Parts: sequence; structure tokens; C-alpha cells
Amino acid sequence: MIFQNLKLSEQQEKIVLVLAAYGIVQVLAQDLGIKTGKKQRDLVQKMPVQIALLFAGAYTVTNDVELAVYTTAIYYGLKFIYSKGETSAVCFEDV
Repeated sequence: MIFQNLKLSEQQEKIVLVLAAYGIVQVLAQDLGIKTGKKQRDLVQKMPVQIALLFAGAYTVTNDVELAVYTTAIYYGLKFIYSKGETSAVCFEDV
């Protein structure tokens, strides 16, 4: 495949790990009720930033660039193709 045998450099891997850690911190902060800054929210809601954060999370779990790309693509495929772009206000509405 296109991304097969692709390895990140040590510096790239550190950047990816920082992005993944930020994603975890962001979710934890929300769970703790800590408000997100407006500019911070606006930045994180931009598609390229979302892709970077989701890729970083997937890479951190898989330690594989190819699998991280596929995982991120699956997320957006489910969101935009399967769900036809229709979104929910929250992840689990009945909880």
C-alpha cells in the first residue's frame, strides 16, 4: 500500500506523541468540566488540526503510520459517507 513501511523520524514521532497527549489532555479537561478557550476551540475544530490529532492518537496506539492513516480515514468515512455528514450534538445522546 501507499503508506507501507513508512517510518517517522525521531523528531516526527515526538511531535506526533505531543499531539496525541494533547488530545488526551483536551478530553480529560472537558470531562473535568474545564472550559476550552474560544480560539483554542476554533483551532481544534479546523479539519487539518483534527486530522493531525486523530492521526496522532491512532499512531500512538498502533505505532504504525499505515494503520494510523487507515484508522483516521475510517473515522471520516463513517462521518461523511456512512452518516452522510449528519452529526449529533453529543456522542451518546441517551447517556
